[in-house]
Amino acid sequence: MAFPKIIIIGSGLSGLSLSLFLTRLLPTASIKIYEVRPSTHPSTSGTINLTPNALRVLDHLGIYESLIPQGFNFDNLTLLNHQFDFLASIPIAGISEFGYQSLRIERRIVHSALLRKVAERSSQIEIIYDSKCESVEESDADVTVNFTDGTSTTGDVVIACDGIHSTVRKSFVKDPKNFNPKYTGQISIGGTITKSQIQEFNINNNPYPLMMFGPESSTGANFVVWPYDRSGDKFTFFTTLSKPDEDNDGWKSYADGKELLKSIMQETFSSDGSPWNEMVKKTIELSDAEGYAFWPYYLHSIPEKFYSEKARVILIGDAAHAMPPSGGQGAAMAFEDAETLAYSLAAAFTAESGSDINTPHGREILSKWSDHRIERMKTIHEMKERMSDMRKGGSGSTSGFMFTVKVWTIWLLGFLGVLGRTRRAVNNYDARKEAAVWVGGGVMAKSE
Repeated sequence: MAFPKIIIIGSGLSGLSLSLFLTRLLPTASIKIYEVRPSTHPSTSGTINLTPNALRVLDHLGIYESLIPQGFNFDNLTLLNHQFDFLASIPIAGISEFGYQSLRIERRIVHSALLRKVAERSSQIEIIYDSKCESVEESDADVTVNFTDGTSTTGDVVIACDGIHSTVRKSFVKDPKNFNPKYTGQISIGGTITKSQIQEFNINNNPYPLMMFGPESSTGANFVVWPYDRSGDKFTFFTTLSKPDEDNDGWKSYADGKELLKSIMQETFSSDGSPWNEMVKKTIELSDAEGYAFWPYYLHSIPEKFYSEKARVILIGDAAHAMPPSGGQGAAMAFEDAETLAYSLAAAFTAESGSDINTPHGREILSKWSDHRIERMKTIHEMKERMSDMRKGGSGSTSGFMFTVKVWTIWLLGFLGVLGRTRRAVNNYDARKEAAVWVGGGVMAKSE
């Protein structure tokens, strides 16, 4: 068959994962990844939580084992109230049930592991940095990507891995304004600290990670303390706050103001009369402002399908279905997208079609993939709504009634097994087995 020319926009977690799966499934393909960042700063900072469904994808890629010693592996999440009273221990993962623990880890470590794998496939994968996509144009025969520096490239298919503010999506949908990211009215602020600084305030020696719920009031609704290295010495902490209005200066004052972020946390959790426990107050007091960061939450409408009419433009990850990070499934969905799409492209680029994906067979394969992923998103969104409702605040009630309702809701969900069923629906997902339903055994044999 002809050599399919595959263009990937974005060298984040989804773009790199997709390229690696494609080298295994389409060994004749030419893959070029275009990244807006410079090669000196290829990744974003911060930590991510990877649940078993995400780790299963990384295991299929052969990098999971290398990540285990570099992050914090855990099974349960400890829930407390704002006065540090124990509420529940919620199972999140576990080797006996899912084959994997959950893993909190620095994003750059995962990204670097993927980059090393890509470097091993340099004969088939090329990354071009400092390349900002401006527009995408598809025809019956091919697809062209235009860049802001005046250059362009043409291939057989373009996969958008360029995030929530995707330029490719704007070229993909009929009414781009209807799919622009919209601010949700929520923002996360957090920082870093060490265990030695705050362990003495963990008065009951509760196992980490800790998620603490407060009364629905201006004093904040949640506070999370989470280790992210193997020893459990390095912690990240964060909260989700209601901020109804989008920042007028494009969040510049937040991005440039580390002291501002710490002051917001102090005002929220440590002001006079604050009901929050000593551990929360000391975590903020002892933390270094330089370690603070913020994340405003944006969402965009999900297209009816994740591929274009001619099947030459495909969206995955946040470009297709951005979501807030409650539940820790943002990166997981991108990994799932990448693996299932790789199997689908391998099935679409058959010996008969060569490099032409714009065929009835190619469109049928992508239709089945897209329908499957949209159904998966519905499952994840239902779970995330539950998590978001537990974490967000801002009702304005200081009576404690809403807080009492929240505590009993958490207990009831656990008692009825709802949280367990949700956890299984999320964690048991195996992209290889799921994709086998629509791509056939021939493709799956190549994936082993």
